[in-house]
Amino acid sequence: MTSIVHYRQDERTAAPRLRSPQEVWAVATQLRRQVPGLGAGMHDGRELMAAVQHLEVNMRPIEIIWDGDHHVHDECGRPVFGVCETDRDNPGAALVSINGPLLCDRPDLMLSTVAHELGHVIFDVPAGHRHYRAVTPTAASLLAAERICERRANEFMGALLVPAFELHRQLLLLAGRERLKLCRAPHHGRPGCPIVDGRNDPDALAGVVAALGTQFGVSDSFIDVRLRRYGLVATMTEMR
Repeated sequence: MTSIVHYRQDERTAAPRLRSPQEVWAVATQLRRQVPGLGAGMHDGRELMAAVQHLEVNMRPIEIIWDGDHHVHDECGRPVFGVCETDRDNPGAALVSINGPLLCDRPDLMLSTVAHELGHVIFDVPAGHRHYRAVTPTAASLLAAERICERRANEFMGALLVPAFELHRQLLLLAGRERLKLCRAPHHGRPGCPIVDGRNDPDALAGVVAALGTQFGVSDSFIDVRLRRYGLVATMTEMR
């Protein structure tokens, strides 16, 4: 099956012209709706690789050639989580290598890395011209990055695996069970719904974050970043 996504791009260079994280999230939503299993909470990176092998990005076909069985290194020989690149002799393909031997005991990092590299395929490969290469070195790079292409891949990864609407829904269910205080503040989750008061007991909040990580198949730090990016736990200055 070919998954089809569209976004605004430069007509000459094919580079993305996305002005906000919300526009990146919208692209992730397009793909999420077409990938069986993501809506039910896909926890297996290899399953995601199998589900997304043929893309059409802004009417450009891209075949993804995945490799998750071998060690992956950067140009200096250091082990890395993943690499996305193109080959000038195979212009219609994206070559994505995931360090399966390194990540075999961390399915959450495997899943996050696959989704991150998929973001590079969607946003950077169409504008990569004859050759493109991006390296994901560590777990920290999946949470924060300086380069715009890496931040974009991280936002795509976050919205693909843990979308705002679904995260907000699950957060409120768990908050109700734990009797956490709620409040009103701007957010990017379910319209009209409250969010969690940041002044709740830290241990109770940590327990909810851990439960959400288990539900979505990602790390606690991943959930923490998405809660903050979507504005679903209020800080003192946000609450009213």
